[in-house]
Formats: sequence, C-alpha cells, structure tokens
Amino acid sequence: MPSLLFVYLFITRYFEILFTLILKYRLIIGKEDKERIHERKGVSRFKRPHGQLIWFNAASVGEVLSVLQLIRSLNKKDKKLNFLITSTTITSARIIGKMIPENCQHQFAPIDTFSATKSFLGHWKPDLAIFVEGEFWPRLLLEAKERKIPLGLINARMEKQSFENWKKVNQTAKRIMETFNFAFAQNEVTANRLLALGMNREVLLGICSIKEQAQPLGFDPIELQKLKEIFRGRKIWVAASTHPGEEEILATAQRKLYTYDKRYVLILVPRHPERGDLIANHLAAKVHGIALRSKEHEVNSETEIYLADTLGELGLWYNLSEIAFLGGSMVNIGGHNPYEPCRFGTAIIHGSFVHNFQEIFDLLHSEGASILVKDSSNLVQQIKNLNQDEKAHKIGSKGMKLVNSLTDKSKLIVKTIDSYL
Repeated sequence: MPSLLFVYLFITRYFEILFTLILKYRLIIGKEDKERIHERKGVSRFKRPHGQLIWFNAASVGEVLSVLQLIRSLNKKDKKLNFLITSTTITSARIIGKMIPENCQHQFAPIDTFSATKSFLGHWKPDLAIFVEGEFWPRLLLEAKERKIPLGLINARMEKQSFENWKKVNQTAKRIMETFNFAFAQNEVTANRLLALGMNREVLLGICSIKEQAQPLGFDPIELQKLKEIFRGRKIWVAASTHPGEEEILATAQRKLYTYDKRYVLILVPRHPERGDLIANHLAAKVHGIALRSKEHEVNSETEIYLADTLGELGLWYNLSEIAFLGGSMVNIGGHNPYEPCRFGTAIIHGSFVHNFQEIFDLLHSEGASILVKDSSNLVQQIKNLNQDEKAHKIGSKGMKLVNSLTDKSKLIVKTIDSYL
C-alpha cells in the first residue's frame, strides 16, 4: 500500500475526533443540516429496503438531478430495483426531497472515516455503488471494494488542477483508480487523465455525459401564469446560478438597461439561495429596486432586480424568459449546465470560463446557439440586440434543436449497470 494512503487511512481511523470537529464547524456556519447530521456519521433513519439496491454518490445539485433520469431508465427495465442517492450539500437534499422517486431514498454522504463508512456500508449493503463525476473518497472506495461491492464511475470529470494534484501522489491515485469495475468519462480530456492516473483501459468503457439526456427542469404551471401577469410588459432576462464576483457585473448591466428602458428587469438566481439577503445588501448601492422572492416582496415598475433566492425553481425562470446568462462563467468557476436552458429554447449568454462544459459550449457556439460576453457593457449590448426581431427566439431555437438531436449514449451506461445486477 502507498505510504501516503496508509497515513490517510490511519488518521481517518484513529483520529476521527478531528473530522467530528470539522462537522461541528460546518454545522455552525450553516453547511450541515442539524436534523440530519447523524447521516454524515453513517447513521440512517431509514431501513434498507428488501431486494437489490443501487447506490449513487453524487456531490451536489447538478449531479443529483442528472442521476434521476438514469434511475427512471433503470426502473423501466426492472420495477423491483431500489435506489439510494447520497450527496453532501443542503441544497441538493432540499431539491431532491421534492422530486425523489417512490423507490428511492436520499441520505447525506458519510464522512470518510472508519466508523462512518463501516456504519453506512453495513446498513445499506448496496449491490452496486456508482460515483458521479469525481468524488474520490479513498476509505469509502476501499471499504466498498473490500466488501466486494462492484464500483462504477459515471459522468467522470477531472479538472486540470485536480489532475495535477493526483499526479503528485501517483501511487495513491493508481490504487484509487483500480477500485472501479467500470467507468464513463464526460469528455476526452478526462478520459486521458483517468488513464494517466492508472485506470485500466478495459475499465474505461466510453465517453458519455448523462446530463445530455436529463429531462427538462420541472416547474409549477400555475405559478408561471402568476409570474407572467406580474411581469407583463417587462423585458425579462435571467441570470442563473450566479456566484460572488459576477453579480456586481450583472447588476451594473441591469442598471444600464433600466436607465435605457425601464421595462428591463433582471431575475437573478444565485447558485446558493441562502445568499439572498447578502446579495441584496451588496447590490443596494448599484440598483434602486430589489425584490426578494423568499420574502414575497411586491414587484412594481421600479423593480430592477427580482432576486429569486428559492430552491428548485430554475425551470420556472427559464420558461419565463427567452434570454439567460449562465453563471459561474464570468468568474473562474467553470460554468454551469447549458442543456437545461436549451431544453426551454432559451437563448444562452455566458462568460469566458466554461471549462466544466467546454465541449457543449463549443458546439453551441459553432451553431450560433450561444453568445460569449466579456464585460457588463458587452452584456448590455447583447441583451438589447436579443430583444430585437425575435433574435432571442431564433438563437434559443437553435440551442433546443441541437440539444434534442444529441445521441442518447446513456443507454450504454444503463446496459452496463444492468450487467452487474
């Protein structure tokens, strides 16, 4: 066993108190659910269902939502299957709570310590464990392997910095890569990086992004009609999944648009809704009228920004507007899922940092189905342009057509999973 891995396993077994303290700190700063903190220690409030159980470990919201479509496909083949989804963020837990299938349960992922992983795996006894994107927790993976639980990796994505970090501990990386029975990479770059870290070519079965085939985001049609009345006559544009550093840019753009034409209104949807009050206070000096959805503020002609600081309503906003700026792209986050707005025929605007979804953004750009902007002035110019001659509708239609034409490669993942059951 590599010496570094040995040290890691030693610490996570004999110094668990350190991880307990970290959990307590995360609880204090609001990153853990007080009522469900025991789940992070591997303790479940649910009984394990009878029959075969597939466990999906998905870090955050995007991964969780992409898994749901895969579960639907597997359900069609076998109605008796049971599913468990684990994730680490409070947001993902709240969203999946509203849309979880009948034969599926959600639990927060256990921390990577001896007692937590032992308790978790001992309780759930999954027949197959599938990790989504790239949450490589050494002890959890090795413990699952020790119990002869088949391990899969799907939608794998590894950024350059992560790859460089793993390369520094190449023997440990190789040991981790050897735990997987099968893997599907999200793109060619990740596939090559996994192989470079020691994954067997026979294990890496293909390149496939399960987000390509996810169902359109859900929304409340009654609420949509209410919002259409509230915003009647306004020129709406949405900024989705925004992060600190770009919200100021968006507010500056909205101020210019509103000064030019008071019909313009920005629906600002932060990636982390709990930041709503903080964002409103921060932007108060830049714009005059900010209404928070979480506080049910009234919207009137002086409202410049409608701060949609609520969970699970992104489908509503994409349906309401023909123009969407995708957040995480004006700051070095790497961009967020463009498939979602495309399925509503929404025209996409984005910044330069889109490496998390580089291939689809390149494809959208080549088809004239997305617009790259550099700064707030460029953003203002493009939004004005999209509001003329149905240009937003035309660009959004191109994006919808492109995404709907993509080959469904997820069938190979379903077939592979089925072979282990």
